[in-house]
Amino acid sequence: MVSLGTKLKAMIVVTLMLLSVQLKAELQPFPYSDIQTQSVSEVPDYRLILSPVTKVNGRLHVSKSRRLNANLVRALYRLHDDFELEEIWGFYQQQLQRQDAEVWFQCHSRDCGVSALWANDIFGDAKLGGLESSQHYGVYHWRSSERSHIVVLYGVVRANKRKYVMVDQLTASVDQVSEGPITKKSDLPERGQTPILIPVSLNASNRLVMTSSARTQVASLSQKFLSMRPERIFFVGHYSSDEGIETEIEKSEQLAQQLRDYVGSTVSGLRIDVHGVGPLSPSHPKASSLKQWVEVFVEN
Repeated sequence: MVSLGTKLKAMIVVTLMLLSVQLKAELQPFPYSDIQTQSVSEVPDYRLILSPVTKVNGRLHVSKSRRLNANLVRALYRLHDDFELEEIWGFYQQQLQRQDAEVWFQCHSRDCGVSALWANDIFGDAKLGGLESSQHYGVYHWRSSERSHIVVLYGVVRANKRKYVMVDQLTASVDQVSEGPITKKSDLPERGQTPILIPVSLNASNRLVMTSSARTQVASLSQKFLSMRPERIFFVGHYSSDEGIETEIEKSEQLAQQLRDYVGSTVSGLRIDVHGVGPLSPSHPKASSLKQWVEVFVEN
């Protein structure tokens, strides 16, 4: 005779399997990460955050969000120590790109707000409390058949250098999910607009030199490239010295080329053109104290 406990366990297993099947386009986990927790549930009131999180008068403040009745698969991963958070972030971005997912909201670093609020108030897992300078958060949406698919990603590096990523995968009926706020390609500067300045340089051996803040800036920019998919990206190198115009132009192109190679080593599928102008182009408004830098703009 089958016990009541055995029947109950069987019913739970079947329920979890049915819920999992509804996530038809489930993202694959990063191969160099270990799963910490995983759950499958029906959530009648999932709060989808679409803005930074802060505290106002001691209380959680979110300027934009929405509520969903959805099926949820939640997984928390710890990244292996030899890998950087940007690598797992790029891995998921490439999968989302293959789904032709829309970006409903994303932020990086301190633009996301207070890490402890994401950890405790939003996701309810203290392991996600980390360095606000290392945060990544994004909400992505696509449709298949009669279902809407939403992926919520939050990644952070803790003070002890451990790296975690929370992956929420939701499915809901199409009539529940209207078009959300989409990050436009125009969020990246186009030709004629003030380009993004990246303060990089060449050392005495003509090798690329980047500060930690520049690496963070480039990582954030790379994720924008993946999600917004501009038709062409331009890296324009600037190099000023007393070595002569021809050498300065040559080295400015080397600077842009090496930065492109660095970006290409972390994310793939980007079309990046490089140019070097030496000291011949007017200075970027933020480059008054710099001798070497790369400017970035796109063509949509």
